[in-house]
Amino acid sequence: MNQQAVEYKHQLYKELSRVGKGLSSDKRLEILDLLSQSPKVVDRIAQETGMSVANTSRHLQVLKDSRLVRTVKDGNHVIYQLSSPQINELVALLVSVGENELSEVKMLHARANRQEGVRTITLGEAIDEAKQDLILDVRPTEEYQAGHIDAAINIPLDSLSTSLSRLPKEKTIIVYCRGRLCPYANLATQLLNQHGFTARSLNYSCYDWKKTTEHK
Repeated sequence: MNQQAVEYKHQLYKELSRVGKGLSSDKRLEILDLLSQSPKVVDRIAQETGMSVANTSRHLQVLKDSRLVRTVKDGNHVIYQLSSPQINELVALLVSVGENELSEVKMLHARANRQEGVRTITLGEAIDEAKQDLILDVRPTEEYQAGHIDAAINIPLDSLSTSLSRLPKEKTIIVYCRGRLCPYANLATQLLNQHGFTARSLNYSCYDWKKTTEHK
C-alpha cells in the first residue's frame, strides 16, 4: 500500500482514539450523561457525581481534549456542555449497546425494578397513556427547563416528599428522570406508592421520548 495512504489511515485512527479515551472512564460517562440533560458548572457536576471539584475538573479536561464537551462563559462562571447533539446520540447508543450486550447491566436493571413499591411502565405504554395520566419529571429544575416531555410537571426528587399535596390520587402518575442509568424515577415511584398514589416508573429520558415520538 502507498506509504502516504498508510500514514493517512493511521493518523485518522489516532485522532478517533481521542474520542475513545474520553469514553474510557465510568465517571466521564456519568458526566456526559449529566450534560445530556443540561449544561452545568463544575461545582454542580462534582456535587452530582460525588467527586471533588479538582477530580471533576481533570475529567472535564479529558472530555474537552476529546472534543466531547466544550465551555462557554457566563459572567464569572464557566459552563460545560456537550460539543454537539451528536454526543447526546453517542451516549444514548452506548447505553443501548450496554443494555443489549452486557448481562450485568440487565441484572442491575432487573434488581432495581424488583424493589418493593416499584412498578414500571414501558416507553410505548407511557406514550399511549400520556393523555390520561400525569407525567412527573423529578429531575432538578434547571434540567427540566432545558427540555422536558410535553405536559410534564416538575417536582425535583429532593422536594417530592413535601409536595405530595400538589399531586392527584385519582390519576396514574408516570415518573421519569434522566433515563436508564438514573435511579430517581424508581425512588420517586416508591415514595408515591407508599403514600397511596398510583405511580409507575418510566426508566427512559426526555431524549428517548422525543426520539420515539418523532417517528410516530
